[in-house]
Amino acid sequence: MTHRRAPTLAGLGVAAALAAAMSMHARVAHAYTFIDELPDDPCARARSFDPQDTTLTAQKARRACRLEAFEQRLASERQQHLASEQDARDAWVDKWMGATQSSRVINPLAIELFAGSGVANYGIVFSWTVLRQLELAARIGQRQMTCADQSGTGTGGDCTRTTWNIGARGFLGDRDFAPFVGAGFSSTSAALAIVHANAQGGGPVLQGNGRANSLNASAGVQLAVSYLRLSLEYVFEYQIYTGANLSDMQKTPSEDLRLVWEDSLNQDRHGVRFQVGFAF
Repeated sequence: MTHRRAPTLAGLGVAAALAAAMSMHARVAHAYTFIDELPDDPCARARSFDPQDTTLTAQKARRACRLEAFEQRLASERQQHLASEQDARDAWVDKWMGATQSSRVINPLAIELFAGSGVANYGIVFSWTVLRQLELAARIGQRQMTCADQSGTGTGGDCTRTTWNIGARGFLGDRDFAPFVGAGFSSTSAALAIVHANAQGGGPVLQGNGRANSLNASAGVQLAVSYLRLSLEYVFEYQIYTGANLSDMQKTPSEDLRLVWEDSLNQDRHGVRFQVGFAF
């Protein structure tokens, strides 16, 4: 005869605890899955319900979607209003600037070309009106010249001068058409060649390079109309240094070349310059 052992209370308690734990785990997993699948967008949540669904949850989702759409429309209207106010403010500032400020202030930067007489007779200028009546400028210019040949007659090599200049103009008024006075510093260089005469009237050709520094003063008038710049001025160059050297390996200083170079610059120290350009 077989005897079956009755289950103990401890075994029944362990089984009940395992069953409860598994049931709780299933409920937690099910709840987590439900929350994770809900969309963040209120309108997306509203669309997840059937149109015929009239439950309280569905109605709340639809109300949240309508509220979200209303807030987005208000935000868009606020942005449009702010943009309209900014445009009106910019238009007022532009109108005030055009009525009270000169074209030099509205368009302070300019690129200009110049032509005329003097140490340099053509070139390009970049200018900047830093104050209402003060303009800073940098220019590079040239003057085409030729050196003498070995016989001292006819034409020879290219001895074109190249001049770098920085300067300032002070306007005697803040109108678009105003007189001005200016001052600046120039550095000039060129190739040189002269016939070194001897007792018989001839001699070797001295070839080298010349360099000079000068201060300049100017006076003239300028017309600034919108993006256009026009000016006419008289310029005087005062030489503060001249030097020249031969084209040998030692770059030997040459007083003969220097005297000819200095005389050439002094002949062109008076000049008239016309400038025209575009401002922005």
